[in-house]
Amino acid sequence: MSEKKYTCKDCKYYKPIDEMKGDCFGHEVPADMPAEQCPAKAFEPREGE
Repeated sequence: MSEKKYTCKDCKYYKPIDEMKGDCFGHEVPADMPAEQCPAKAFEPREGE
């Protein structure tokens, strides 16, 4: 079983702007950017996921 690959849209700090991008700490980020590339190094999964 493979480990789930988290992306920016899975983070509790991510606020969607549209389907393709969102806001994270005032920075526009792509929704599908891998969590390990988080510019703030602050990725935390949303509760219940």
